[in-house]
Amino acid sequence: MEKFLIEKIQQSEIDEVAEILTDAFETNPAYSIIFKKEGQLRSGLFWLFSASLLINNDKEPLTNVIREKDTGKITGTFTLIPPQGVKKGFSVYLKTGVPDFISRFGINPLIRMLSLDSCNKESLAKSMKVSEYYYLSMVAIREEYRGMGTGSFAIKQTVQELTASKPACNLMGLTTQLPENVTFYSRLGFEKLDEGYIDFKGDSYYNYNMGLKIH
Repeated sequence: MEKFLIEKIQQSEIDEVAEILTDAFETNPAYSIIFKKEGQLRSGLFWLFSASLLINNDKEPLTNVIREKDTGKITGTFTLIPPQGVKKGFSVYLKTGVPDFISRFGINPLIRMLSLDSCNKESLAKSMKVSEYYYLSMVAIREEYRGMGTGSFAIKQTVQELTASKPACNLMGLTTQLPENVTFYSRLGFEKLDEGYIDFKGDSYYNYNMGLKIH
């Protein structure tokens, strides 16, 4: 995989990475619960991912981009949240434009978005049986680069680098709603901890919690 590089995201790349994430998660059943009105899903997801990227990378870059070495094109992305969580300042929330979100989509999608994030994290923490772990999230590869091993390469390299640093915390967790992702992560050494429907405000979606011990 000498064709690709893993680099920290730049602020100027947030919109492009948010677009990649929107393309990847537009059909995810969990996210369709947030935006119920017709025509809101794609633009709502773009806002959600843009805001998440701003918050997650406010004080230190936690999002990585997978870049094609020859062209510099971003082919994928993932975010790794450390056990201590995200360092962020209050001012970053002003940058996300919450008032604009509410005026465009209403207050209910914002409430559902925050509640769903909390619900997923609580479910994963219960499965992990610990309160501190590395949280792998927002993993996405451009459609034309899928099946080329870029995602496997990026996650394997990240785990290897993390292992070499001998971290105090040796656990990594993730959630996914797609069975094909369970197969993908299982090949990388992740263990399926549990699975089942998550009931959320009158809706439900099938969820898988997975964990990896960092040696």
